[in-house]
Amino acid sequence: MVLIFGKGKTGLHLSRFMKKNNIPFIIRDDKDFRTEDLKDINIIVTSPGIPFYHNIYKLGKKYDIEVIGDVEYAFRLFRGKIIAVTGTDGKSTTTYFLGEFLKEKNPFVGGNYGEPFIDAVKQKKDTAVLELSSFQIYSTKRFRPNIGVLLNVSTDHLNWHRKSSHYILSKIKMFKNMGKENIAVLNYDIENVRNIPTKAKKYYFSTKILPSQVEGIFCCGNILILNVDKKLLRLDISKFKLKGKHNIQNLMAAVLTAYLYGIPLKNIEEKIPLLKPLPFRLEFAGEKNGVLFYNDSKSTTVQSVMKAVESFSDRPVHLIIGGIYKGGDFSVLNNYSNIKHVYIYGRDRYTLKGMVKNSSISRELSSAVKKAFKNAEKGDIILFSPGCSSFDMFKNYIDRGEKFNQILERLTV
Repeated sequence: MVLIFGKGKTGLHLSRFMKKNNIPFIIRDDKDFRTEDLKDINIIVTSPGIPFYHNIYKLGKKYDIEVIGDVEYAFRLFRGKIIAVTGTDGKSTTTYFLGEFLKEKNPFVGGNYGEPFIDAVKQKKDTAVLELSSFQIYSTKRFRPNIGVLLNVSTDHLNWHRKSSHYILSKIKMFKNMGKENIAVLNYDIENVRNIPTKAKKYYFSTKILPSQVEGIFCCGNILILNVDKKLLRLDISKFKLKGKHNIQNLMAAVLTAYLYGIPLKNIEEKIPLLKPLPFRLEFAGEKNGVLFYNDSKSTTVQSVMKAVESFSDRPVHLIIGGIYKGGDFSVLNNYSNIKHVYIYGRDRYTLKGMVKNSSISRELSSAVKKAFKNAEKGDIILFSPGCSSFDMFKNYIDRGEKFNQILERLTV
């Protein structure tokens, strides 16, 4: 019998799968779990949000019951090929790009983005494109994709992992499981990504020209150069609509992965102009009195804030950050000459204020937005890129992004 631990979205999808396939199970969470529930349980499947130090892991060890996450459970049942995308930032966008590039193959696209991996098993898909968080990878054991993509690794989720080393080890865990028959697509520009330990065949993406002996893809202006199997191929990306160097990196990772998976380069190139920003990821939100507003509510790390600010390097930026601090050094924002002022709101505003010099604090997001608009001049950018978790005031980043848009609508010129 299976114990599903966690009654959120993942737990509900797992329970539906169990019912459909006549697999005996019970579903519990912290509110209704009792130790006696472990009687007759052969395996415990946890939801992604259950941390490694949760008591359910200790009980599993005590009673000799295997504890795995939902990704590991689905992996053991899935019979198709897997592309797995992970990294601190850019996972959802890269996964979305890959879903578009592979559309003719009718892949399952999900994991941390979209529906849980178990749905790919239920749908009997031949290909699964997965976005995976560090939480999900941590709770795997044998999981290894056919192609693994690592975009970047920096400090994040220390409220869950507690140590940066634990977070980093969680990110690279799946690459350690991969064999010579598998492929690793890695960011050449980040040393700790470039050199991760894996037996998989390595290919790289870079914003700079790659050494001639290194196989992969790099960017030269509006042209991507692909160097694979002793071939030099070119792609025109002049019609690519998404802003920022980070999105060029996401695009290169997706193009290289799709090509290595067998998608013709011509088919990939045709779809590049059709790609759109995902909601609340550096999304243009509107203009008032000549001031441009961008909604980057998905931003939950210092690194994502930096990338957003760098996307407007030629424009004056009024930056709004705040929420629940998850770690990282926000003092790096002091180095950006295009930031006119930083407006900090939310639970940990005093912590962030201590790191950011040219800043002011507000308790509520609405107050921060109003202050920024009052101080902005025609042609300035008001950038909402929180760099923190949303749960102090909002249900999630989507709720936070929607609230920002509502505040913008109510602003009076």
